[in-house]
Amino acid sequence: MNFKFDKDIVIIVVIGCLLMAGWMLYMPKYQAKRAAEYQEMLKATQQNAAQSATASPSSATPATVVTSAGGEQPSAAETAAETVPGLKETKTVVLENSLFRVTVDGLTGSISSAKLLDPRYKLKDSGEAIELFREGACRTFELKSDSALVPVSLDVRENGPLSAEVVRTFSNGLKLVQTFTLPEDDYMVHCKYAWTNPGSAAVTVSGLGIRLAGLPQVKDLTGDKVYSERLNVDFCKVDGGRCISSDPQVKSQEKFDKKTACDSPVAWVGSTNKYFASLLFADENRPFASTYGERIWCFPAGSTNEKDLYAVPSMTGSFGSVTFAPGAPAPVEFMLKTYCGPKELSRIRALGPAVMGVMHISYYAWFEFIARPMVMLLNWLKGLCGSYGIAIILLTLIVRILFWPVTQKANSSMRRMSKLQPKIKELQEKYKETPMDTPDDTARKKAELNQKMMELYRVEKVNPVGGCLPILLQIPVFIALYSALDSAVELRNVPFLWCTDLSRPDLVGPTLPFALPFIGQVGLHPLVIAMTALMILQQKMTPSAADSTQQKMMMIMPIVMLFMFYNLPSGLTLYWTVSQIFSILQMKYGQIAAKRDEARQTSKPQKA
Repeated sequence: MNFKFDKDIVIIVVIGCLLMAGWMLYMPKYQAKRAAEYQEMLKATQQNAAQSATASPSSATPATVVTSAGGEQPSAAETAAETVPGLKETKTVVLENSLFRVTVDGLTGSISSAKLLDPRYKLKDSGEAIELFREGACRTFELKSDSALVPVSLDVRENGPLSAEVVRTFSNGLKLVQTFTLPEDDYMVHCKYAWTNPGSAAVTVSGLGIRLAGLPQVKDLTGDKVYSERLNVDFCKVDGGRCISSDPQVKSQEKFDKKTACDSPVAWVGSTNKYFASLLFADENRPFASTYGERIWCFPAGSTNEKDLYAVPSMTGSFGSVTFAPGAPAPVEFMLKTYCGPKELSRIRALGPAVMGVMHISYYAWFEFIARPMVMLLNWLKGLCGSYGIAIILLTLIVRILFWPVTQKANSSMRRMSKLQPKIKELQEKYKETPMDTPDDTARKKAELNQKMMELYRVEKVNPVGGCLPILLQIPVFIALYSALDSAVELRNVPFLWCTDLSRPDLVGPTLPFALPFIGQVGLHPLVIAMTALMILQQKMTPSAADSTQQKMMMIMPIVMLFMFYNLPSGLTLYWTVSQIFSILQMKYGQIAAKRDEARQTSKPQKA
């Protein structure tokens, strides 16, 4: 390639050098700041550990704990057994339906484990069930209180595979009966709380709250190699009716507390990652009076690198101070529900319109309203054809057909602009600047050139931005489609052709014994290679008004994208490949139609 070392390339090189210099100056300061934050975090861990040694199992002290994936921190049940007099051991019961298996811990009255039984949601390497919650993390249905709620007696009663009761008496005399129930075919757990005060005096419990377990990131939870990750905490006000979300990874604890706190009635709280959701719904007749968030800082499996540290968030719904009258004729009752399972669109949608906010399909919230219908259409097409692979192909074709007129207009505009290039170059040569030109001459030539160019466009009926605007209109839809395919948990463990899993790269054969720059250790991914080859072909077919140097640089872009997207999930590369094939066929059709129109126009004078 004979690249022209012109002014534009010099500017690009200078900008690149300035960016590198700025990065070299910024990185040491950034690393020093992160190291200081990490030390503060470890210091907070030691302080919280000292506080936990004397705290009751229902303490309301927020947790900021650094743990490893191996679960070095003791579980809540173990901590409670050590600190509650007379109750050294807990009792557990296992409930199971067709979709998941949950373990109820009696000492804390909470769900200590939730394992998904659907084959699509098993660990890919071992085939074992996915365990949604980390050891040592907060637990759903666990009580929190500013007052001491210390269990002094415990009874766990199993009522079949779908129901159990946990009966506890606390040191303040209150008795609590929790009834856990599972439906036959849902990821929902119902928990009925029935409080009684058999004593002769009223008992007030201040800051009574119910915890919701948070979810770790997907790659730590399942071992999946995800292309993008999303951790969120969510809640919905009773009067607002919409989901309010925040990112738990903010470094400032003050910002996190502010974003997760709500002092008005709340209908539900949630913690979600890319594929799964943990949601806690208050009783319709007794919403949470307020909420607050907590987080536990964790290392991913097999890592102790400070850069990998991330926050597992959780939420607590608080009822405030509750007074239980003595010898009440009827217990104080309220029903809570928790959803702990995959973010399947049909299931989340059935929980209510506001709950749809936890889907977080698109990384950019403003594309969410387009991405959700894409997932709905994908699921509908799968039900129609029986295959998610074919559904992705059909979905891509539907979108491309809808944008056919817009794309066709853009291609036609680019062809007309390409034909005008000789006349444009002629005008540019005519009004070219010379070293002898004064500033006034330069300004005059530029003004005359612009005027002549506008006259040329008007005579030839060509819009200079006609090829760009239609493409820009398509970008939001294609980003939403991309997000929908990247976030759809329904594609996990789903095979298609040689792809063993549409949420993973389409690996054929073994991986390379060494790592490649920018890519890592990979193998042969046919769809990505085919996508790159099709992009190069499309670049060659696309009429361009750019100069030869820019055209050559554009030809490098597919190679750059090959390195950037080589490990893309096969569902996404299938979409891009089908889209490229459609674009090439549409471009070829446009070229044939243009030649046919030209031949028809040239034949008319001959007939006359």
